Amino acid sequence: ARPGKKVLILHGDGAFGLNGMEFESMVRQKLPVVSIIGNDGAWGQIKHPQKMIVGHTTAAELSPGIRYDKMVEALGGYGELVERPADIRPALERAFASGLPACINVLIDPEKPYSRSTNVAV
Repeated sequence: ARPGKKVLILHGDGAFGLNGMEFESMVRQKLPVVSIIGNDGAWGQIKHPQKMIVGHTTAAELSPGIRYDKMVEALGGYGELVERPADIRPALERAFASGLPACINVLIDPEKPYSRSTNVAV
């Protein structure tokens, strides 16, 4: 991605379902990319607007608490589950220190919509 630079990916569990197997490529290519998954057990961008507009969700739920970190470990990367916000920074430090492609699987509140005004672009 960017040799000599730390690379961090932020995405949800739905997105991981679409591209999670890229960790196999990152392991094989020895790319120490770190990924933080906001794991709310849903397609949040679909779920919350559906609930607001029609009062219920259709095809927007995923299984809660899936251990994506274990999936990445099975592919040869580093994985860690985080359940408390205070544990995110230390988990990130361990992930970058591992030198492996890494997944920090952060369990988040499935009922709290994310802020659509957040800009994390660098």
